[in-house]
Amino acid sequence: MARRGTPGAVLPSVWAMDTAMNVVPFPRAPERARLRDWRELFSRLPVPERDTLPGRYRGEFVGPAWLRLGSPVLLALLGMRGWWGKDFAAGAHGGVNLVRRQGGLRPSVSLLLREGASRVDGRSGPRVEYPREAGLQWRPFVDELRWLDGRTLLAMTHLELPVLRRLTLPFLLHREVAG
Repeated sequence: MARRGTPGAVLPSVWAMDTAMNVVPFPRAPERARLRDWRELFSRLPVPERDTLPGRYRGEFVGPAWLRLGSPVLLALLGMRGWWGKDFAAGAHGGVNLVRRQGGLRPSVSLLLREGASRVDGRSGPRVEYPREAGLQWRPFVDELRWLDGRTLLAMTHLELPVLRRLTLPFLLHREVAG
């Protein structure tokens, strides 16, 4: 294990080389990482340009077991049962969450892509926010995005509510290869 302040200090990880992004840490066992580890990793990753985001992304819950197991339940209670991922539209201003229904993927809750300061690291970058039409239950949710590698985004979710703004929860978005 590396010392703090050196590559590899955040997570026990495997280092992958991506020529577009240099050396990027990718946790081999993300379920063993603490929430603090994910925030530290997020703070070291490159901020995506909005025009690099369009495409369909499969979501993956990561972090402690309580988060991985509880996230699908919470999403179902909020009206997004079977959440699969996100589809960012061309033009990089919006998109939609995707859910599994009747053997396929269906659009669910619409989303907006906006620029804003990160609650995690203070840097300006793209944030997923929810329009009024999405429903009152989705309005406080914000997903901040960073490139983990050339096709995977690390997202950190928080609620824009006074007591919960500092609690950030990780998940991954894996870009689907166009076929």
